[in-house]
Amino acid sequence: MNSENSEKKHRIMGIGAHPDDIEIVAGGLSLLGKKLGYTFKFVSVTNGNVGHHIIPPDELSKIRLKEAQNAAKALGGEFESLNVDDGYVFVNKEQTEKVVRVIREFDPDLLITHRPYSYHRDHRYTGVLVMDASYMLVVPHYCPDAPISPSRQMPVICYAYDDFIKPYPLEPHVILDITNVYDKKIKGISHHTSQIMEWIPWTVRREDEFSSPFSEKDKESAASLIETTYFSTAITRYRSLIKKGYPEKKVKNIEVYEICEYGKIPSKKELQELFPGAFIPSKKQLKTFMDN
Repeated sequence: MNSENSEKKHRIMGIGAHPDDIEIVAGGLSLLGKKLGYTFKFVSVTNGNVGHHIIPPDELSKIRLKEAQNAAKALGGEFESLNVDDGYVFVNKEQTEKVVRVIREFDPDLLITHRPYSYHRDHRYTGVLVMDASYMLVVPHYCPDAPISPSRQMPVICYAYDDFIKPYPLEPHVILDITNVYDKKIKGISHHTSQIMEWIPWTVRREDEFSSPFSEKDKESAASLIETTYFSTAITRYRSLIKKGYPEKKVKNIEVYEICEYGKIPSKKELQELFPGAFIPSKKQLKTFMDN
């Protein structure tokens, strides 16, 4: 299960709908990759400009940009926004081309995104945009202002974890133990102050429980609550696989990924390089798990 050392310093990109989406689902992968010299880029399709009950959109987009840049830096990566207004992600020519350009310019070996199943349209359509962009990555006359990679290599594309079960639950092709970098991941997510301390509490009518100025402890506690809540179903759902993959280790925190058929289909060795220290269930193990 230990990843074999690789001479290649892999390039990994996460494309989420909003600032903070990729940090929550793949921040641990970024930190683990950083230890091996990998490069990670966090991309948000939107600028997050309407996710607040008080701050106006023009001001909020600047705040969320700064927060995302600081979060990405803390997680060992860099950040870019495609600057689509929050709530207005659609599958159209303009946004597809934006996604194609940002992928070509970075030329990732691995691309992480949402599955096209979510409570939020921006999440669903971001996943579809990446899938629609995938084949066009190697079509030279599509977006010719952003040349295709000389290698013409299609990246491995993976969906990040979500707990939706319709039309089908995520298949755990990769289970990544992030226990050793969990605290650093939380510190990274905690930079999203306007999101985790203001907007999310307001959406659940709990804004009175928090008051500015927020301490670092307050922000890290909120980030940990969000992270734990998000992945609590994963820990429960994949408990049997976690025990198989890490029989002698107490795994407290994980990230989970499903391979998308629209990208390069990787070998087990390639997955172990891209996801350092991950457990890659065999086809038999996956079938047994999914059938139960």
